[in-house]
Amino acid sequence: MPKLPQKLTALKPYDPITGTYDVRLDANESYFDLPSVLKAKIANRIEELDFNRYPDPLATETIRAFAAYYGVDENLVTAGNGSDELIGILANSFLAKGGKLVTVSHDFSMYRFYAALSEIETVVVPKNANLQIDTDKLIEACQTADAVIFSNPCNPTSLGLPRTEVIRLLESVSCLVIVDEAYMDFWDESVMDLVTRYEHLIVLRTCSKAIGLAAARMGFAVANPYLTGLLRAAKSPYNCDSVSQAIAATVLSEPALLEHCRNEIILQTQRLYTAVSNLVKQYPNILDAVYPTRTNFIFVKTAYAHEIYESLAKEGIAVRCFENGLRICAGNRREQTLLMNALEHILQPIG
Repeated sequence: MPKLPQKLTALKPYDPITGTYDVRLDANESYFDLPSVLKAKIANRIEELDFNRYPDPLATETIRAFAAYYGVDENLVTAGNGSDELIGILANSFLAKGGKLVTVSHDFSMYRFYAALSEIETVVVPKNANLQIDTDKLIEACQTADAVIFSNPCNPTSLGLPRTEVIRLLESVSCLVIVDEAYMDFWDESVMDLVTRYEHLIVLRTCSKAIGLAAARMGFAVANPYLTGLLRAAKSPYNCDSVSQAIAATVLSEPALLEHCRNEIILQTQRLYTAVSNLVKQYPNILDAVYPTRTNFIFVKTAYAHEIYESLAKEGIAVRCFENGLRICAGNRREQTLLMNALEHILQPIG
């Protein structure tokens, strides 16, 4: 075997759930597929593409559609092959080898993954007993850091850090502040409008959640002109393929459809939260808590997470399992009925 760096051999790959399930509530995807009329429009767009030509290196049309939908200046936006790619670029290019990145726990595991690949020290600030970010502790940790990154609202806890607290962080630190707003479509506390006010702020967005395009990898970074220029310089020249660009540009140009889907997902998430809250009251010895959600999923704290996860899998229902809890994405009415029936069936013998 060749001699490989320890940073590579020590890595544990991201472990998505594979296999066939009747109900998929594990990946925080939208339960809305695109309507047939919109798929036909996309098919026409794809038919017009020259597949022998490289894609637009700046994804100009897609960025313009994103900027129009969110009301930001297109010159402040960089497109990526999913926001994961942008996280990798930030770790690899915006921080030097041996630099220090602050994040929180629990949070999206890929932050530490990319930091390890880039040989960056990661400082993890624990959340408080209620799984909320302690802004004071985060500010303290950032005083000797090169950058801080966290999801807001948070994956996997579903909780959000209010805009006022993010601003307090921005005004208290000088390091790069990267706010991953993958789920901010389901809340209204974004700081994306502040990127020109705070020169050290970068906001990440994705098309994989509320926009419903998990199959077409497309993410965005929003920052001031200087940081945007650096991001565009650091990324690969043709990082977003022409098909994904065409799909995202077409869908982002349908604001009425997107708002309808967003509102319906929020409604179903609240129904899920209410239903599971009732189970917490019914089975307090099994389910410790379900947290108020600012996302399209809920987080259930329980010492029986693995047992419940395995039992749901046997019923053909996929959720995400953590050491001390379950992350359950909102599904449509049929999926949530199947989930709740299965949970009742599983919890009764334990309780």
